[in-house]
Amino acid sequence: MTGAEFAIVLAWVLLPPMGLAIAVLVGLHRRNAGRPVGRTVGAVLVLVVTSACIALGLVVAGPPGLGRYIGIRDTPVMWAPFAFIAVGLALPVAIWWASRGLKS
Repeated sequence: MTGAEFAIVLAWVLLPPMGLAIAVLVGLHRRNAGRPVGRTVGAVLVLVVTSACIALGLVVAGPPGLGRYIGIRDTPVMWAPFAFIAVGLALPVAIWWASRGLKS
C-alpha cells in the first residue's frame, strides 16, 4: 500500500465517527447561542487533527496483539474500531476547546 492509498483509507475509516463527533460539536454550538462560530470551527479543527494523530499512532505504533481487535474490517463495509476509539478520545479535547471562555 502506498502512502497516498494509506491516507485515503485512513480518511475513509475516520469519516463516519468524525461526522458523528462534528454533529455533537454543532449541537453544542446551537445549545450555547453566545458562543462565537470561530470557537466551534477551531474545535472541529482540533478534533480532526487530534483524532488523525491518535488514529495514526494506533495504526503505526499499536501493539500487535490488538491488531485483530481494532484493525480495519471490510465485511460488508470497510470500518475500523480504531477510528471510533481515536475520535472518542479526541472529542473531549474538542469539547473543552469549544467551551473555553464561556461564562456560566
